[in-house]
Amino acid sequence: MGSGPVTVTIGGLPFECVPLSSAVFDDVAAVYVILCVTEGGSWQVLDVAQVLDVGQTGQLGSRLDSHERKESWLAKCPNKNVWVCVYKMPTGRFSEEDRLRLERTLRQQYIRP
Repeated sequence: MGSGPVTVTIGGLPFECVPLSSAVFDDVAAVYVILCVTEGGSWQVLDVAQVLDVGQTGQLGSRLDSHERKESWLAKCPNKNVWVCVYKMPTGRFSEEDRLRLERTLRQQYIRP
């Protein structure tokens, strides 16, 4: 698997995924999913990736650059192959409540207590 963008269906939506180490995003509104990706296999979230975190923000680039849980993501991923997957939700079409609703849904679906 290369390090270029990969489109992954998460919660029925197309998320664009890139390695965290090379992630550079503008300050756009989005929901993001942090994955620990195993080596090999196909890009199907449940069989090759562990969902480490789900969040939402109105300023994606700034949020990821200074995220307080970034070290935790790396610590929970033994091979350090952490990817960030983004579903952009432009403020002209989506509200903060729309982002919060999607974040809650994805957390319920993918984050194990």
